[in-house]
Amino acid sequence: MATKDTGAPVSGVTRRDFLKTTAAAGAAVGCGLSFAYDPEKALAYETDTTNFKVTYTTCPYCSASCGQRVVKALTGANAGKVVDIYGDFESPMNSGGLCAKGAGSLQLVNNTRRIGAWAGTHPVNNTFAYDAGYADGIAYRRVGNGAWSKVTLDAAMAEIASGLVTARATDAAGWDPANKKYNTKGVAFFGSSHMNNESNYIYRKLIATFGTSNVEHQARI
Repeated sequence: MATKDTGAPVSGVTRRDFLKTTAAAGAAVGCGLSFAYDPEKALAYETDTTNFKVTYTTCPYCSASCGQRVVKALTGANAGKVVDIYGDFESPMNSGGLCAKGAGSLQLVNNTRRIGAWAGTHPVNNTFAYDAGYADGIAYRRVGNGAWSKVTLDAAMAEIASGLVTARATDAAGWDPANKKYNTKGVAFFGSSHMNNESNYIYRKLIATFGTSNVEHQARI
């Protein structure tokens, strides 16, 4: 990113200059993955309004509110799909710079390891090859050394909810009969850096409603 020693954006940087100077950094951060973009192609997105739609938004991670530009194809084989995401160089928050997670946010919609994304043979375990009946399915293990299995998302969520209710209402984990109140210390919640701001907001509301202060994040474990 073109900045002075003070970190302030250099005035007079053109769109073409910005994209050219950040292309190498984007490629390095992306390690060759699909979110490392070509500067000329990025310029084409901005000007070709027939084939692409560029939407200005903010990165869904952390609270820095870095600006992003999300490119959706309007024509061709990828019509209707997000084909690129890059930093909004006009944003006062980040002047076009994105961290690895922000630059890789394209993977949220296009990564082949998303649920139901594998068509045909799975490269590691054919149990998880694409199956329309499990388009919303997840993988789980009952024990650490057990076999992986598939379960529908609805069934998994129902089981998790049932377990939380049980833990909160039993003598051992939740209900304190002597004081006739819930002991919400019987359950702990762990956050995940894979979750974006919206997901974490809802998750935190669940924790607050449950009433426990046993909250930790994976980065501190």
